[in-house]
Amino acid sequence: MGENSKIGLKYLRVCSASVSAFSLTLAAATANAEPVSFDEAVARAVSTAPSIEARSFQVDAAESQLIPADQLPDPKVSVDLLDQRVAGPFEPSLRPGRDGFPRTRIGLSQEFPNGAKRRARKDQAQSDIQIAQAERYSEIQDVGLSTAMAWVELYYAGRRLNILNVLGQSLDELSATAAARLESGAARPAQAFEPERLKAKLADRRAILMAETERARANLTRWTDIDNPETRGGIPAIMLDRQLLLAGIADLPVLAVEQARVARVEADIDLARSEKRPDFGVNASFTQRRPEYGSYISVGVTIDLPIFAKKRQNPLINARMLDANAARLEAQDLERQLVAQLSGDLASNRALRENWERSRETLVPLAKRQAELERVSYGAGRIDLSTALNAAVALAEAEIDLLDREAAFVRDTVRIKFTYDRNLP
Repeated sequence: MGENSKIGLKYLRVCSASVSAFSLTLAAATANAEPVSFDEAVARAVSTAPSIEARSFQVDAAESQLIPADQLPDPKVSVDLLDQRVAGPFEPSLRPGRDGFPRTRIGLSQEFPNGAKRRARKDQAQSDIQIAQAERYSEIQDVGLSTAMAWVELYYAGRRLNILNVLGQSLDELSATAAARLESGAARPAQAFEPERLKAKLADRRAILMAETERARANLTRWTDIDNPETRGGIPAIMLDRQLLLAGIADLPVLAVEQARVARVEADIDLARSEKRPDFGVNASFTQRRPEYGSYISVGVTIDLPIFAKKRQNPLINARMLDANAARLEAQDLERQLVAQLSGDLASNRALRENWERSRETLVPLAKRQAELERVSYGAGRIDLSTALNAAVALAEAEIDLLDREAAFVRDTVRIKFTYDRNLP
C-alpha cells in the first residue's frame, strides 16, 4: 500500500472516531431530559406562568374596587372653638370664657352624591373588572401560543439532527468501502479526502443545529419551567375551519379587551352627565356656650348648584363622548384587521401546505431514487466515490428541506389555531 493510501485511511479513521465521540456526547446530554408532550407543555405553561398569575391578581384588585365604588363618602366630624376676641375693647375677668372661647361646637356631616353618579362609578368598576378579565384571557392565549411554538421548534430541531445522524452513517458506510478500494488500489488516493471534507461540513451543520436545539429547549424551559425538556410524541392533528374561525373572531380575548374599554368610556360619559345633577349633604351640630346662654343643636342641608354647566359640565361630557366614539371605532378597526389577517394567514397556510406536499410527493422521492441508483453504480464501480457521496448529501438536503417545509407549515397552522380559535388554549 502506498504512503498516500495510508494517509487517506488515517483520515477516514479520525473522521469516524470524531462522529462517534459526538454521538456519545449528544446521548449524554439528553440522558437526563424530561419528556413532555405538546398538550402537557401547553397545560403546564398556562397553569404556572407568572404573567398569568399577575393578571389574576389584577382581576382580584379590580373586583376589590367594586365594593366601595357606589358607597357613600365617609362622614365628617368637626370640632370648633369659636369667637376668640382678637380686636376691640378688652376687659380682664376672673371668670373663664368671658373673653376667650365662649362657644364650643361639635358637628357631624354626611354627603350624599346623586344616584346617577353612584351608578356610574359602579359601572366604571365593573368595566375595569371586564378589562382585567379580558387581559387575563388574552395573556393565557399568548402563553399557550408561545409554548406551542417553542415545543414545535424543539420537536423539529431534534428531527433535523436525526437526519444528519443518518447521513453520517451513510458517509461512514461509503468511507468503509473507500478504504477497501484504497487498499486494493481500485480508487485514487485523493478520493480519501472527500469523505473528510463532507464530514467536516456535516459537523458544521450539526453544530448549528445543536445551537438551535439548545435555544429551542431554553425557550420551552422559559414557558414550562422544566429544566431539560424533551419532546414526547407527535404534534396533534390541527384542522383549520375558515368559517368557524371567522365566527369566533368576535369572541377573541384581544377584541374583548377593546370592547371592555368601550364600556369603560361609556361609564365615564354617565359619570360626567351625573355632575349636572345636584349632590346634597346633611349636617348636625351641638354647640355649648357659657352657662348663662345655654346649649344649642343645629341641623342643616347643603345642595350643590350646577348652574354653570355650559362652561363646566358640558365640555367634560362632550370630551367623554368623543373618547367613546374613538374607542368604538378602534374596536371596529381591530375586528376588521383580524378578519383581514385571518384571510391572509389562511392563504399563506395553503401555500405552505402545497410546498410541503410537493416536496414530500415529488422532490424527496426523486432524491431517494437518485441516491439509490448512485449507490448501486458505485458498488458496481461505474462511478467514483465523490459522486456517490454527493448523492447521499443531496438526499439528506432534500429530506431536511422537506422537514423545513413541514415545520413551516406546522408552525403556521399552530399559530393560526392558537391566535384565532377562542376555545384555545
